[in-house]
Amino acid sequence: MRRLLDSRPSPAMVVALIALFVALGGSGYASISIKNGSLPGKKLKRNSVTGKQVKESTLATVGRARNADTAGTAITATRAANAGQLDGLSRSDFVRRGCGPDTGQIKGIVTVTASPTFSSTFTEVAGYNCSGKTIEVRRLSMGRYEIRFNDNPTTEAVMTPREAGAFAHESGVFPEAAGSFQANTSTAVAFADVSFTLIAL
Repeated sequence: MRRLLDSRPSPAMVVALIALFVALGGSGYASISIKNGSLPGKKLKRNSVTGKQVKESTLATVGRARNADTAGTAITATRAANAGQLDGLSRSDFVRRGCGPDTGQIKGIVTVTASPTFSSTFTEVAGYNCSGKTIEVRRLSMGRYEIRFNDNPTTEAVMTPREAGAFAHESGVFPEAAGSFQANTSTAVAFADVSFTLIAL
């Protein structure tokens, strides 16, 4: 018995044997092959994987991030739609398009270049007519013209000269029918062909 007790390993031997066993066990563990995809995510240390280890092309789009691709376009489209509205109304709602006698808007504008050679029969001229129809003018005689805003309901108009120092004597504009006016132009002493602008109200 004493011989058995005397043959016990020394503490240094025990430490050496433990180190040997650990080394052998570690090598054996390291030699085990880990199959692809067999390591669960919970075995990984939190935040230990970085972009270097991740192949970005294999990642799917995050649900909310998918909306970010079109966010810029959506904002621009919304602003464009809002720009065309005021207090929810379309910009076209703020344009007075009515041609009734009581709408309060200018119902017609025309500039007549007066001349002794101006046609004595109705001739279409450029201008604005709220009805969308044509404007016709004819020369009646020296300094006297007839203007028709076709299908225009107004019977009121004002006239301004296009030449300095004009319009005296019997100058004026006189309604003849709805949308039809006679304009007289004259100098201080007599009727004269003076260019003018007529505004139907």
